[in-house]
Amino acid sequence: MADPGLQRLLGACDRPDAFSARALAAAAGLGLQLAPEALVPRPRTMSVAPSPWWPPHEWLPVRIVDSDEGPLVDWAYFGDDPLTDSFFDETVRRVTALPINRVFRHVTSLDALLDGAPCADVAPLRGLVYHMSRCGSTLVAQMLGALPATLALSEPGPFDAAVRLAMTRADLAGPRGSSLLRAMVAALGRRRGGVTQCFLKLDSWHMLAFPLIQAAFPNVPWVYLFREPVEVLVSQMRMRGYQTVPALMPSGLYGLQDDGAGPEDLCARIFAGFHVAAIRALADPRGIAIDYAGLPTALMDRIAPHFGLSPTPAERTALERAGHRNAKAPAAPFVPDAARKRQDASAATLEAARRHLRALHAELAAVEAAAASSA
Repeated sequence: MADPGLQRLLGACDRPDAFSARALAAAAGLGLQLAPEALVPRPRTMSVAPSPWWPPHEWLPVRIVDSDEGPLVDWAYFGDDPLTDSFFDETVRRVTALPINRVFRHVTSLDALLDGAPCADVAPLRGLVYHMSRCGSTLVAQMLGALPATLALSEPGPFDAAVRLAMTRADLAGPRGSSLLRAMVAALGRRRGGVTQCFLKLDSWHMLAFPLIQAAFPNVPWVYLFREPVEVLVSQMRMRGYQTVPALMPSGLYGLQDDGAGPEDLCARIFAGFHVAAIRALADPRGIAIDYAGLPTALMDRIAPHFGLSPTPAERTALERAGHRNAKAPAAPFVPDAARKRQDASAATLEAARRHLRALHAELAAVEAAAASSA
């Protein structure tokens, strides 16, 4: 833990045999006797004793796990990985498969996470991205991440876990819950690889946790992304997101009764809840609403200025390039799919959108238009 150079040397190994050879050679050079069996990769489910200290800044949280001692923060070595995957958890799967993260572990308690939160090596949080789901939020994160020295955190699981804890544990009510969210963002947004600013794309259900998140980051500007409801529902019917399964969410979060309605109706009612929360929150001048139909242009014309960004010509070119890629498969170009989704909509989907989302969508569009005209 005390030698960043050695960590970088070992972190560059993706094969256990190469890792073991480098580790044994490094130990011998330091005059240490190290048994080869100590370097055999182990499952990350094994328990380890928690540390009272944050690890070096090349390490980031990857999850919060339950233990007999209470919730524990599990960290992994990321090195200078720029976190350019479409989702943070994709990067987690990749880095936790490395030998260094299957041999060495670092775990801290929530108290240690809170008490050890540093300030000097943390990139400031410049903006929050709320969204209704399947409405361009990944594109926005990818575009923001295309800016130099910029970290775009895309739905990081450890932050989601922190929000859940802050909402459900009595000992994390009030200011301590806010401190937990700030500490987690600080841990995720550590200055690595020259990063100077950070943006956080939240999970869709986090719109319902707006008061909690707002209390933690009261001065951070934010956006709420929404989309033509039929298009979103068609996407969900093709592949449901876990946010549309009430059993996977905090108990009672959606306040919905199991009345036997079809999945289209259930999803529409869940998204209606997001919209209602967003409309209420948009009374806050730090928030703006953005329709998917205006992307990617809206990022440069409205989101960037709202987040205090003034892209140079070269940065605008980088943003435009990112805006024409498939956000969830950045190696491929973006292919518009709105018309096809509307064409594929079932009668149940059309009715669910009409009944639960159409009026709210129109209200959000009016809020967006009013803000744009006064800008």
